[in-house]
Formats: sequence, C-alpha cells, structure tokens
Amino acid sequence: MPYYSFRCQDCGEFTVWHRSSKRNKLEEECPTCSNIAKRVFTPPTVYRMDGKLKQTIESGMEPKLVKKEDMPVKPRKRAAGAARPWQTGH
Repeated sequence: MPYYSFRCQDCGEFTVWHRSSKRNKLEEECPTCSNIAKRVFTPPTVYRMDGKLKQTIESGMEPKLVKKEDMPVKPRKRAAGAARPWQTGH
C-alpha cells in the first residue's frame, strides 16, 4: 500500500497509508486535531539517480523543435513492384 502526505494548517504534515484505489483522495482528516488537511505532492527521490539519466529525463520535458532542413536525410526505398513489373496491377 502506498503512503500519501497531507498537511494540516494547525499541526503540520503527516503521512497516511491508503489503498491504491484511494489515490485520488485530496483531503484527509488530521489524526491530531480532526481538521481537514490537504494532500501534498512529494516528488520521487532522484538524488541517487545517474546524472546522465536525470538530464535526459529533464530535457525530455520540453518538446524539441527541429526544422525540416535539419532533419536527417533518409535514402529513398525502391518501389516494391519495380523489380517485378508483371505483378504491378494485382
């Protein structure tokens, strides 16, 4: 079961274990004061991730714009029917 963090305005942050089916739950009752607490997004820990992989992930967040002139040129393939002209109309 995953855990989710919530922040109470009076008591601070606390963590609650929920089933995956409750992953969209955005509010939880504070266990200390019973006030409604909002869910807090906690990013995954990436400090141990390889630097190249992290850079690749971060650079992948923005789409790269490429001009048609800068695209690699691929050689044109021969038409499939050109080698056997008797089969072209089938």
